[in-house]
Amino acid sequence: MAVVSLRHNHVYQRLWISHTLSLIGTLASFVSLPLLILDSFHSPAAVGLVSFVGAATLLLVMPWTGLLVDRTGWRAVMVACDLLRATALALLAAAIAGDRVTFALVLAVTVVNSALSVPFLSATGAALRASVEAGQLPAALALNQGRTAVVGILGPVGGAALYDDSTALPFAVDALSFLLSALCVCTLRTRARTPAGKPGFGWRDLGAGWRFLRGHPFLRYMALNICVTDFSFNGLVLVLVVTSSAEGNAMGAGVIMAASGAGNALGSALAVPVMRWARSREPVVLSVWTTAATAAAVAAQAGMPWSALLLGIACLAASIVAVITNTTILRETPAHLLGRVQTIFQTAPRLVAAGGSSCAGVLLTFLPVQVVLPAFAVPLAALALHTTSTRALRAVHE
Repeated sequence: MAVVSLRHNHVYQRLWISHTLSLIGTLASFVSLPLLILDSFHSPAAVGLVSFVGAATLLLVMPWTGLLVDRTGWRAVMVACDLLRATALALLAAAIAGDRVTFALVLAVTVVNSALSVPFLSATGAALRASVEAGQLPAALALNQGRTAVVGILGPVGGAALYDDSTALPFAVDALSFLLSALCVCTLRTRARTPAGKPGFGWRDLGAGWRFLRGHPFLRYMALNICVTDFSFNGLVLVLVVTSSAEGNAMGAGVIMAASGAGNALGSALAVPVMRWARSREPVVLSVWTTAATAAAVAAQAGMPWSALLLGIACLAASIVAVITNTTILRETPAHLLGRVQTIFQTAPRLVAAGGSSCAGVLLTFLPVQVVLPAFAVPLAALALHTTSTRALRAVHE
């Protein structure tokens, strides 16, 4: 039987559009929410509280959401998450338009949005594996990652522009994007199979994803790799942004975002050729040493233009490794565990990355930049040394 190309795979295309719509809306409101809080309540502490509540929600729901996907199936989870988030954002937009926004409502919407983003992302992995052939997974994942990189640049810019036009508009657009995303999944001409042998809600069921990772050397190593890299990388970025702002360089954050996004997009385009020409171990080792060298150069005060360029190169290498990792997850994780394993890889890095930024902010309060930058470069150097010698990468299925 001939394999349908991704270009003619209507299920994959509809899922791609659904995730894109959801991502555009999320990023549009992501940049607008802090502005709304500052304009409405005039309290930077309120922005920090909302961020903390969002991160705490992710941590609380993470053990359960993957289990929900494995019990229910990806289609029902994606539709339910989008409809509930659309409702929450529509209520917020209506409250803003009627000048009735309260801090309690903002917190409630944050909790709903954060809690439902986790099962939605876990379900997209299961949906992707169900919609494309195993040999097409690298190409499909590379396309998805390239999309995320581009939207990651344009979404916040569009959100800020919408907010300037109307305070309620970015949140209304977010609600509409979730609604259209749900419509795309609802109208798919395919059926998502109901999982056989549904897991229960016991502690053993909750820990099944972690046990699988413990027995899979490559994915176990990649979990460590991603956590260390995201923590250190986000800490470095925050230090650079704060430093450039203190020096009067208002474009610093924009330059870093643009360089990182360009690196991610280019890495996504190169991922499939690299996977054809090289074994998995070589790109991983090259990526960690590139990131470690970047961190060392940034710690040596390379300056904003060079630092942004180096960060972009590090993002390029990391993007290729991300496609390799996600391909391994989707190919080698048993179907009944995919939701739980996906949740670990998609949610834990978000929490760790937030921890890196928070740690950098605290350290900058008490220590000079010359001390804080090396503090984030050291873990990356240690990871590079560990990667070179670990046996986990030798166990990769080629």
